[in-house]
Amino acid sequence: MKKFVLTSLLVLGGALYVPAQSRQENLLAEDDAVSAGKEDLKDDRGTVLFSNRLPYRYEVNIGWAGYPGSSALSDCFSDLFYDRYVNSTSPSGSMGDIYADYAGPLYSTGNIAAEFNIQFRKWFALGLQAGAEGRWSPVYSSDTGEKIGKYSGMLFYFIPYARFTYLNHRVVKLYSAVGVGVGAGYMRNGGTGYIKAASSVVGQVIPIGIMLGTRVYGLFETGIGSMYCGCRVGIGYRF
Repeated sequence: MKKFVLTSLLVLGGALYVPAQSRQENLLAEDDAVSAGKEDLKDDRGTVLFSNRLPYRYEVNIGWAGYPGSSALSDCFSDLFYDRYVNSTSPSGSMGDIYADYAGPLYSTGNIAAEFNIQFRKWFALGLQAGAEGRWSPVYSSDTGEKIGKYSGMLFYFIPYARFTYLNHRVVKLYSAVGVGVGAGYMRNGGTGYIKAASSVVGQVIPIGIMLGTRVYGLFETGIGSMYCGCRVGIGYRF
């Protein structure tokens, strides 16, 4: 009886050990396949044990960011975006400013951007984001305080960036991204007709982003940089 029980335990232990060993071998083989860039891992009979294929290679999306960034372009346009006295012909801070027309609150459309991504690995993608932002402000008379016009302008950004995905589920993806590019824009003073243009190197960092969906997906990002400081929402399509 004891011999029968001992034999049964040995058989059961071997049955449990073999699958565990097989799972370990499969995990190691999967790591080797990913490292070698292989798309599929198959057994001797051709059955696919593990697939490293990307379900979608390309992405396009469009989004809106609620709060514009503090970019180098804003500094370039500071004499038009932020100066209170928009029609003064004398140096800033002089007595002539007392009699100059002045600007009211600054308004913005927020940043509207479209992007195109190429997925090279499940954890790594490269993309290009192109964005635009409109800004305007009313101009008031220094004599009567009435609105006499406005000044307005546009900022444009083109930023290549790298995206790193650290949670890659079929439906949910968490990622971070960083990019450096170029920005350009112009500002027109409605009172004097004066137009100023400028360009600058710009950058954007996305500490945390989330995508929800498969072929059609929504996105939510937190970011800081030239394009926006705050949050961005959007919708995209994979193919």
